[in-house]
Amino acid sequence: MNSADITQLAIRRHDIDASHFQHTYSEKENILGKRELAFLRGRKLVLDELALVLNVLPKGSRVLDVGCGTAHLTNWIKEKGFDVCGIEPSAEMFNYAIQNFPEIEIKQAVSSKIPYEDDSFDLIVAFEVLRYLDKQENIKSFTEFRRVLKPDGRFFVTQVNLFSTDLYFIFHNLKSVICKITHKTHHHCNFTTSDQQKKQIKKAGFSEVQTVGRFLGSSRIFYKFGRKPGNVYQSLIKNFSKNQRFKNSFRKNLTGHLIVIATK
Repeated sequence: MNSADITQLAIRRHDIDASHFQHTYSEKENILGKRELAFLRGRKLVLDELALVLNVLPKGSRVLDVGCGTAHLTNWIKEKGFDVCGIEPSAEMFNYAIQNFPEIEIKQAVSSKIPYEDDSFDLIVAFEVLRYLDKQENIKSFTEFRRVLKPDGRFFVTQVNLFSTDLYFIFHNLKSVICKITHKTHHHCNFTTSDQQKKQIKKAGFSEVQTVGRFLGSSRIFYKFGRKPGNVYQSLIKNFSKNQRFKNSFRKNLTGHLIVIATK
């Protein structure tokens, strides 16, 4: 499958999942299922990391949310006092976004073709976007991010750790084999490491790259058994790592979310 096909597959995947994400972000946590709980636990830690970046950004700075989905994150950034807009290629996600937050500017576009002028943004955010694209499209996106960022602007993206302890690499590839046998289509996943990300992004022309690991992947395994086992495991984890944040340790490559922050 070529790069363009992988991108279109990612868009179709999000067309299918749009109502699920709308439900997850809109409903109260106590009525959500175990899959949604694990997702939201990890997302909260990623939001904590993003808040650290936003806290040093002057209010009113211009932020672009790439792959903004239902735009709940976009609105979260707006409420913190930033001039934010979004792009989203999935028609179903886009429709939810403009219905949810009509006051926010949202355009239909992909991460490698951003419909804004050079030097337009102080910060670019992309949650769970580049993970669905192949290496070639990731590199094109990094180049495009650099184009639309202002001098010294930064981007904040999440990727999937190759060695995450949730064993997703094994699960994804087993499912891919099953889908091939049954002639079904399975979405692409860009498994990567901290070192691989640094090399790709430096090659795209960014002056500084840092990576942070958040949310131990093993937490997801316990949430698969239900809310209580997941919460108990989270309580135990706090004895070893209060906020599940790993920056200067091999453990960041074991986490469920590899966060990459780069400066133009």
